[in-house]
Amino acid sequence: MKIRQLLLATVAMVLTTTAFGDIQSPPGHHFNWSRKLSRGVGNILFGWLEYPSAWTKANATDGSVAAASDFLIEGTKRTLVRAVHGIYETATFPVASWKRTYRPTYVTKESQDSWWGYTQFAPELGSHSSASYARSQHW
Repeated sequence: MKIRQLLLATVAMVLTTTAFGDIQSPPGHHFNWSRKLSRGVGNILFGWLEYPSAWTKANATDGSVAAASDFLIEGTKRTLVRAVHGIYETATFPVASWKRTYRPTYVTKESQDSWWGYTQFAPELGSHSSASYARSQHW
């Protein structure tokens, strides 16, 4: 009887040790002062990339006339928002100022649609692949 209890306790301990995996790396662990500083500097320096991004997105969905006006209006708005938030984050990088965290102050909806929210960093020009697969095999 005692061997059965000891065996059950051992199995329970072995199975529950994997439950601590997520606690060791919480979801907000990468939001720290250096990430806030790099996000602020990046938004100041590369916020102007919202102009070609606005052109590309509007041209693909609504055509070139809409792209021309969105380039000017939406591009300017998004560039100014990035610049203001960049200045704020650069000035306050040592302090956890937004709800006592280092998270961005602007609305982020990048998991759903990055057009109506803002990604942490400015959009990139050109096409790139972030896919983990390729034609060649890597061992």
